[in-house]
Amino acid sequence: MSTSAAASGSPSARPSASLGASSPAARLRVRDLHVHYGTFHALKGITLDFPERKITSIIGPSGCGKSTMLRCLNRMNDHLRGFRVKGEILFDGRDIYGPGIDVDVLRKQVGMVFQRPNPFPLSVFDNVAYGPRLHGESRKSSLAAIVERSLRSTGLWDEMSDRLGENALALSAEQQQRLCVSRLLAVEPEVLLMDEPCSALDPIATARIEELMQELKESYTIVIVTHNMQQAGRASDHCGFMWLGELVEFGETEQIFTNPRDKQTEGYVTGRFG
Repeated sequence: MSTSAAASGSPSARPSASLGASSPAARLRVRDLHVHYGTFHALKGITLDFPERKITSIIGPSGCGKSTMLRCLNRMNDHLRGFRVKGEILFDGRDIYGPGIDVDVLRKQVGMVFQRPNPFPLSVFDNVAYGPRLHGESRKSSLAAIVERSLRSTGLWDEMSDRLGENALALSAEQQQRLCVSRLLAVEPEVLLMDEPCSALDPIATARIEELMQELKESYTIVIVTHNMQQAGRASDHCGFMWLGELVEFGETEQIFTNPRDKQTEGYVTGRFG
């Protein structure tokens, strides 16, 4: 793998075991994943498991492939020009890029929260009820129960129970992001993908979203992409460092930040480059 001088020279030899040992508790596994956009080789042989009911953070400089990999996990890249994928992403043992996969069902099971809050220009209630309605739920009592359960899961119910008819665009940025998580939880996913979920939030709002993530991991597997290494250190249980489309190192977050095995990882987490 070629690197610049800023990356502290050439990488040390990396045994394949450091790139994510097989975990029996992982329901989402990536195996030798390669992604091309036309002639550009964006991901190069990524292999790792995402431990169940844990938070896994993916860190690395801009352009290293973090978001590309995250979006592969629920096929958000499918319609990008020149996109080609090779390798496997296994969810419950089934390759999500294999034949017969219903992408709508996949995205219900493996949902995504985006970098900036993106509530629909609808009421709070209709934002949360949108997914269940799309999947065929029309009973008012059931929708009301789903909305309450989903808002309680993100700590919004007490704030919003008497404001369900309010336009979601009138909420604060932090409330909007919590609402987007509520909207996702309403369709009962199993994996939550979060692409820079706090980049548009102030430090206080960021702390609240991180607290929410800790609560949600009791029930969900969470994968976050972040440029904020302090956030990765605080919030995640496992961490992967990416560089130029490769997964350089993967392990428990404490080990990655305090005793990295690879010189590139050490250089990045100590701020010497990136």
